[in-house]
Amino acid sequence: MEPFDQIDTPPPQPKMPLGKAVLINFGIMVAYMLLTSLSMGSGPEAGMGALAADAFLIVAQVGLNMLIGFILVFTRDHKQLGGALMISGIVMGVIGFGSCLAHAAIMDA
Repeated sequence: MEPFDQIDTPPPQPKMPLGKAVLINFGIMVAYMLLTSLSMGSGPEAGMGALAADAFLIVAQVGLNMLIGFILVFTRDHKQLGGALMISGIVMGVIGFGSCLAHAAIMDA
């Protein structure tokens, strides 16, 4: 029998690793965008090649985040990580699309 004057505290919930997932994905995106920009040669065709490589890598990164996140959401112990990866994939898609547009605007200038 429990006394009525004690406060019931809920068990601690695991923290959602969203910040870490977004930070790691952003670092990966900056790294490959920097590498494709540095590997860009001269001429307009080289710039379009780097832009196409950036777009392909962003789609691959977002797709992998969504796929791994979707799989982890349905596992017993990794629901928080799966949700964080899916949200991180959406954020990287928006940021990556904007950076591709900025890269294209820089190439036109």
